[in-house]
Amino acid sequence: MNGAQAPRVLIVAMDPGLTMDPKPNVKPIRQYGRIIGLAGHFAAEEGARVELLTAGSDGWDELDERVRLHRLDRAEAGHPLPWLEHTLVVRLPRIVVLPVARRGRRGARLDRARITASRHVHRRLFVPFYRHVRPLLLARIARRRVLRDIDPAGLARVIVMDRTSVPFARWLARRNPGLIVTTRQTKSLDAEP
Repeated sequence: MNGAQAPRVLIVAMDPGLTMDPKPNVKPIRQYGRIIGLAGHFAAEEGARVELLTAGSDGWDELDERVRLHRLDRAEAGHPLPWLEHTLVVRLPRIVVLPVARRGRRGARLDRARITASRHVHRRLFVPFYRHVRPLLLARIARRRVLRDIDPAGLARVIVMDRTSVPFARWLARRNPGLIVTTRQTKSLDAEP
């Protein structure tokens, strides 16, 4: 490399189960293979230092060892919002129903009703709400935890892989106007943004 520092690339794939533009009524494909291939290409062929930012917990076994993986799944799980929802929707009703649930057939029926109600509240109220809040929550976690390890000024390119990553990438682009932030998954550092 003739003494020059290797270019740095940040691949942001907060939710590797989603693509940037899923077709309507089609289940989004998991894109772990595409992300791993892109990161491996930049590390091996382009000689870049690659950082991969994700909230996906598993599926990274095939990732090149030269790629530095930053996982946000534990930080997301420890955030107060999912914890509060689980406490209010599952734990508290369980504590209230538990003394009655141990008393025969009627108690068991009440416990099943509690479980059904908790599932409905979780699936129909919390999940749609959290689907909209999650990108903002992950962006905030990434700003606080990951950016102390990654200097945005030294990045050559930021590649956004999914819709969940857009708020973080947009914030990064606003803070660093000269930084190339793109959704194009071209395997070249010289490609246009």
